[in-house]
Amino acid sequence: MTVSNITKRRGKPILSIRARLVILALLAVVPLMIDRVRLLETSRAERIEAAAAEAMALARRGADGHHEIITTMRALLQAAGRTYALADKNADCATYFRDFAGDIPWIKSLSVVEANGRVRCSTSPTAVGMDVSDRAYIRDAMRSGGFVLSDYLISRSRAEPTVIGATAVKGPDGTPAVIIAPIDLQWLARLNATAAQRHSGTTVMLVDSDGTVLARHPDPDKWVGKNVSDHALIKTILERPEGTFAMPGLDGTRRIFAFLRIPSSGARLAVGLDETDLLSRADREISMAYVQVGFFGLLVLLIAWFGGERLIVYPIRKLARTAARIGRGELDVRPDDEVWAKEFEALATALHETARKLAERERELRAANRHFEELASIDSLSALANRRGFDARLEAEWRRAQKQRQPIGLVMVDVDHFKLFNDCYGHVEGDNCLRNVGELLACVATGADDFPARYGGEEFALLLPGADAEKALEVAERLRWAVEALYIVHGEAPAGVVTVSIGVASLVPVEGERAERLVEAADAGLYSAKRNGRNAVVAYSPVTLAA
Repeated sequence: MTVSNITKRRGKPILSIRARLVILALLAVVPLMIDRVRLLETSRAERIEAAAAEAMALARRGADGHHEIITTMRALLQAAGRTYALADKNADCATYFRDFAGDIPWIKSLSVVEANGRVRCSTSPTAVGMDVSDRAYIRDAMRSGGFVLSDYLISRSRAEPTVIGATAVKGPDGTPAVIIAPIDLQWLARLNATAAQRHSGTTVMLVDSDGTVLARHPDPDKWVGKNVSDHALIKTILERPEGTFAMPGLDGTRRIFAFLRIPSSGARLAVGLDETDLLSRADREISMAYVQVGFFGLLVLLIAWFGGERLIVYPIRKLARTAARIGRGELDVRPDDEVWAKEFEALATALHETARKLAERERELRAANRHFEELASIDSLSALANRRGFDARLEAEWRRAQKQRQPIGLVMVDVDHFKLFNDCYGHVEGDNCLRNVGELLACVATGADDFPARYGGEEFALLLPGADAEKALEVAERLRWAVEALYIVHGEAPAGVVTVSIGVASLVPVEGERAERLVEAADAGLYSAKRNGRNAVVAYSPVTLAA
């Protein structure tokens, strides 16, 4: 398995060294900062709980005040009833009723309603003569003969939301009547707001069971009488008898609300404390803590990133570059040229030893390769170059001749009837024959660049760089005569001795022409020599081939 395959199988690492250093640094610092933020968040939650408890206390105080008002109203109406029963039947009751209502700020007026449902007299002149017989609280008071508290309703005389207290009495002439007194709900809201005035932005709101605002402080004119049952705040308030929560109010300001149900009524009294005002300091502290976490986290990240780069990543990269250069064959590179940290010293020493041993091994391999190349290019029988060596030399000489625009000659030699010689005299004598022909070929190669080779089997080749056709023919004829002059007996040959057939070619390479063109031309001459009876030399020419 190669290194690339191993890398593909394992994939890339999830985190780099610098990223891991950053994570370690953050793991050391961030928990401390997070703990601080947690403490601040806890403190903020405690403040919210305290604010909710305070709002609930104010709401309960308002509800208690409402109950106290009802109790006081009952006693007041009963006292007014006794006074009315003893009064002169021709006197105006409004005169002495003013003494009852004048000192009580939450009572707007006192009125006497006769049995027919009309207001006989009132401290509010606009109410005199008004027909209220359709009001349920009038009928309830007449029927029960005692005190009755109405639901939240809109006063006809003042067109304001109110709660009306009523008690049945006997008039001076003994006829039944009802004394009524509307409560100023807005005064109740202002009373609660006064209790919560140490918090700016506090709202107090009274909402009936249908979601209509009966009283609100501040901005009563804007909200009183409006049905806001579709608002999320009102929906939450009407879902249960009491509770606390934080959400935007009717005016969009986020507040901490506490609400509860008014006794003997479906209405809710809600007190809202401005969340921003209550938590501004805690929020500032938390924001500052988050800024500090971000700052110190960034500082630690920068230190870990750049410190890790300088102290760890840079030495590793440098050693990796050294290892890569050694891998590319630059074996003179030595990593011990500089001072390394103790942790990297062993790796640098190992790379140094690796480079030294690789250099020694490379020298050995080069010597062995040269030896193998020589062995691979030499024919063991004739001691001439083999086919591989010939092809390499031909390519090189062809390119040189092409570049210099000079001719290059080639002599292709084939031992005539060599198979018959082997069959008649045996392979040992055949090898001796080939060895003798090879020695003669080396002898006629007198030029400095001439290159004799055993082409294969009983074929030989002689490369003649710079030789034209005439010179190549001269060398070939000299070789043919020399082989014949050896008088190696060959009883199966027509001449009675070993002879050779030779093809000759000489070309000036042109652009785009391959070296095989020269071999093909010499082969063509060789085949022509064989067809002409062997023991001959034939030079390649297009005319000859055409014939």
